[in-house]
Amino acid sequence: MDSDAVVIRRLIAAAARSGAQLIAEAAHTINGWAVLADPIAGAIYSTPPDAAEDGIRAAAAPPATDAGETTPVTVHPAAGAALVLCPGTDTSSRRADLVATATTGLLDVRARRTLDLRPAEIRLHTAAVRLLLRGETTLAHTILGTLAPTATVYRLTGPDPQRAHHALRRALQPTAPDNGEHTLLTLQGGELTVIALHPAADNGRVLRLIARAAERHHLLGGVADPCALDMITTAWDEAGQAQTAATPGHRLAPVTGLGDRALLRLIPPDRLTAWARTLLHPLDTTARRLLNIWLRTASIGTTAHILGVSRATVRTRLRTTAHLLHTPLDSATTRAQLLLALRTPTPTPDAAATADPPPTRDPSSRAPLPVALTDEPTAHRWATTLLAPLDAPPLRIALRVWLQHLGHTAPAADALGLHRTTLNRWLEEITERLAADLTSPATRAELHLACLTLDEHSGPGGLPRRGGRTFTGGAPAERTPPPPEK
Repeated sequence: MDSDAVVIRRLIAAAARSGAQLIAEAAHTINGWAVLADPIAGAIYSTPPDAAEDGIRAAAAPPATDAGETTPVTVHPAAGAALVLCPGTDTSSRRADLVATATTGLLDVRARRTLDLRPAEIRLHTAAVRLLLRGETTLAHTILGTLAPTATVYRLTGPDPQRAHHALRRALQPTAPDNGEHTLLTLQGGELTVIALHPAADNGRVLRLIARAAERHHLLGGVADPCALDMITTAWDEAGQAQTAATPGHRLAPVTGLGDRALLRLIPPDRLTAWARTLLHPLDTTARRLLNIWLRTASIGTTAHILGVSRATVRTRLRTTAHLLHTPLDSATTRAQLLLALRTPTPTPDAAATADPPPTRDPSSRAPLPVALTDEPTAHRWATTLLAPLDAPPLRIALRVWLQHLGHTAPAADALGLHRTTLNRWLEEITERLAADLTSPATRAELHLACLTLDEHSGPGGLPRRGGRTFTGGAPAERTPPPPEK
């Protein structure tokens, strides 16, 4: 057996390399297992890896011992986390106590060293976030090094964002940048912004950590869809819009603001990815990126700015895209289906190989998409539940016509025969009843598909009115033909 001095020297050498090496050395020294567990991050380090679950359970509920009894598992506070040790049967209690004391002390030293570097790291993250929000990806690459190609943006608020920022930073700290993967945190004006840079296929680790932090620190936040780096500004706006739909029951709201009611949760993933792959097959990566930016921003000017081209170039490329898809892009149904396809997660090779054959359909088809990708009762149940708060028929009619006009109030009001002020008031009521953000293109797309699914063909003529353009409520009065002229 090594002497105490040799054990301490080995632990110090391991701590100088990394926290993972320190935990591994502690497990080796006690001939058992060791886990460093965080209340938010779960198992930060674990040796061996399959001991992580046991370590998390022990940290959450330390094992109780009766008088005169000992337990092999011990839990020790360390650097804001919990060090869980389980020595082997051939390890003395004195050696186990020595390793526990030395390891917790070294973890505290590492934490204090990290705390000394914290102001510089916070400034670095703040500068990088500002550069990315301004579209300066080249400068961000200069200060951060290699950047992963995809970003997911989170915006959160709560009663104590400073404490949440510290907890999240500590939980995410063990994730060293690998292949350009960074998680940037910044706190400005009482709002916590997190930008996770990751490969196209995200493993969801950051999302799980943020969800735990939101529950623990009572945060409410919005999550944007993954996007390319030059679309981070748009994603930041989308996350802010989604944040308004967050509730204590659903603390992280997705970009659609529909949560569990979102269409992406209804359609089987294999069918959805196969359909999206077939629909977008004629488009290369450049065309898909253009279409994604244009549909998510709903603006030619913003798309041109993000891509660094002229508006005329964007219009020309959109015409080319429409030609490749064999359908015009001015239809609300076409846009809704394309946006859903572009928001569909990238399938894994196994999922793509085993997926059912997707339906071949024109994106401008009038047939409701959810019915084509699921069974009809399921699709109708989804649409009925989504639109159930709009129990007044005029509100449904107004919403359908407004969505058909791509969310433009003036032409929709003209088609409905209403004053724009009246339609805006109705839209505010619809927003409140649905608890959804109608400024989000993704939300509008799913609501439009829900209206199509219910086959609501009621037009403006179904609106009860009095005095021409003023809505009065009640059933529409039948028109009486004028008496014949004498």
